[in-house]
Amino acid sequence: MTARAHLAGGTAVVVLLGLTLPLFQEFNDPRATGWNIVLVLLLVGVAVAALFLQRFFATHAGEIGEARFDTRNKSDLDG
Repeated sequence: MTARAHLAGGTAVVVLLGLTLPLFQEFNDPRATGWNIVLVLLLVGVAVAALFLQRFFATHAGEIGEARFDTRNKSDLDG
């Protein structure tokens, strides 16, 4: 993995964690402990999913990208 890929992955994680605190403050309700627990679990799940996706994209970078289709006619291929 290149330094640029590490920087991009690290930046994504920092942005995600930077968004987590305002999201928690927005939806946090001191009177609803159950909701707060669900909220924390959802935010942790999103963070973990982002880390797994970042790792997947980094390891499969050559397989992910622009799709290229063969648009030639079958008769052109066979001669």
